[in-house]
Amino acid sequence: MMEFTKRERIILVTFIAIIVLFLTGRYFIGSFNKPQVTIQNEALNQKLQDESESMDQQDDVEEKMIAVDIVGEVANPGLVILKEGARIIDAIEAAGGMLVSADRRRVNLARILKDEEQIYVPKIGENIANEENRDDIVSQGGSNSRKVNINQASAAELETLNGIGEALAGRIIQYRAEKGEFKDIKDIMKVSGIGEKKFEGLKDQITVK
Repeated sequence: MMEFTKRERIILVTFIAIIVLFLTGRYFIGSFNKPQVTIQNEALNQKLQDESESMDQQDDVEEKMIAVDIVGEVANPGLVILKEGARIIDAIEAAGGMLVSADRRRVNLARILKDEEQIYVPKIGENIANEENRDDIVSQGGSNSRKVNINQASAAELETLNGIGEALAGRIIQYRAEKGEFKDIKDIMKVSGIGEKKFEGLKDQITVK
């Protein structure tokens, strides 16, 4: 049996201890770093997944558009494509703006547009209410395109109706503000100053839809 001197035994034990410490250190260092790497990878994967889902959701949300035909006293009459919820002023701007001959007082720039409707910008002094083949800008389009919607019309638009002047137009707007929308065109007779005779003269010019 081989025997070691005291010096050799010390060297051997020291060498073995160094190897054990080295291997133990590698084990603990590896065990300590592995969870951190795993956590970091999971966080990165979650972030990438969230960003991907966010982009998919943005792609799914398509902006709705409407088509409106604008004619009359505008620079470039024709079809304009607008975002849903656009107003008459947006259609006029898309058509190049009003001409100097346009009757600005009769245009309700604030009205929200509907898809497929036609907007007509009248000339100064033009009598739209009695023209059967034109869609007035104050109307709602469709079957009621030649009529004034008394639930949405401005004072200037109401004044285009037979027998309605500045004072009565103001009363109609005040009635709407206090009582709400008219349910039927006959309800306009609830406004002070509008009786059956006056109603007969304007009933064919108005709508509530």
